[in-house]
Amino acid sequence: MTPLRVALIGAGGIAGAHFQAYQKVPEAEVVAVVDIVPERAKSAAQRFGVPRWFTDHRQVLRLPDVDAVDICTPHGAHAPIAIDALRAGKHVLVEKPMASDLKQAVAMVRAAKENGRVLFCGIKSRWSAGTQQLKRFVESGALGDLYFAEIVATRRRGIPGASFTRRSMAGGGVVLDLGVYLVDTLLHLLGFPQPLTCSAFVGGFLGKRPDAVVQGGWRWNPADFEVEDFAVAFLRFANGVAAVIKVCWAAHTDSLGTSFLLGTKGGLKFGNPPEWFFDLHGYMAQASLPSVTDGEDGFVQEIRFFVDAVRNGAPLPVRPEEALTVQAVLDAIYRSAEKGQEVAVTIPKV
Repeated sequence: MTPLRVALIGAGGIAGAHFQAYQKVPEAEVVAVVDIVPERAKSAAQRFGVPRWFTDHRQVLRLPDVDAVDICTPHGAHAPIAIDALRAGKHVLVEKPMASDLKQAVAMVRAAKENGRVLFCGIKSRWSAGTQQLKRFVESGALGDLYFAEIVATRRRGIPGASFTRRSMAGGGVVLDLGVYLVDTLLHLLGFPQPLTCSAFVGGFLGKRPDAVVQGGWRWNPADFEVEDFAVAFLRFANGVAAVIKVCWAAHTDSLGTSFLLGTKGGLKFGNPPEWFFDLHGYMAQASLPSVTDGEDGFVQEIRFFVDAVRNGAPLPVRPEEALTVQAVLDAIYRSAEKGQEVAVTIPKV
């Protein structure tokens, strides 16, 4: 069978991981590269043996031998490229987050439905071995009825480059970059309950400071920093569960805490291995779950899922509607922080 012929759009940092993954998936082939910077497009094509390169994504959408596109651009360009591709009859794999705002995400899902094409948002934490282990344990019933969760991601000094810190390119900062993983993991473990409200605090506190660029940390340009580097949010769900999300690119601490789930029969502290807390014969007890290691590279798995969905109609590990719900929560975090008050989480029907 002819491999799925893919045009990779965006030849920046994450594209390299995708290129390497495609080399391990014979069912798919990168047949063209697109980047608005000609030198970058040409260099990527030469480095990975891709026959054609372009500077405008609309050029590849006119090619009959392109079946799908893989979007690795900055967040702000995800939606317009994806919508153009879906309307041109191409399937779409897009890196997380699906879009830079909720309105664009809705337009993407609508375009996929109207044109009968696959839209897959690559939130690769969903299929990691660790997340799968946690999900299996929750579904076993060992925790009883869940009522509270806290999920955390901390970098002491891990602010990425300009495509992530300029608002026009990224749409937002750490909430869109790392927060998308936390929100998706939280919703996945909880079984995607309906989110009701969000109260959030968001800000850029160290990213703008030249003296925060220190030895041992990532290098970024404070003059280009226009987004947030810290966020915390409190969420309420229709099933009675409450949750806290904490995330930062930079902070004067080594940890914002530990991720955990609380249920009526037990609690589960994330880690490798995770720790299970429960009562046993009148005593407080705890046990470690087995340690797990990820097998195949997450990007390789992502591409295999995409090919299987396009070719065989296989279910996606992240459905467009789920990615849209994640985007709605991210949107609520920004709206609440801007207003300084709790807001309703709105999930548009598509």
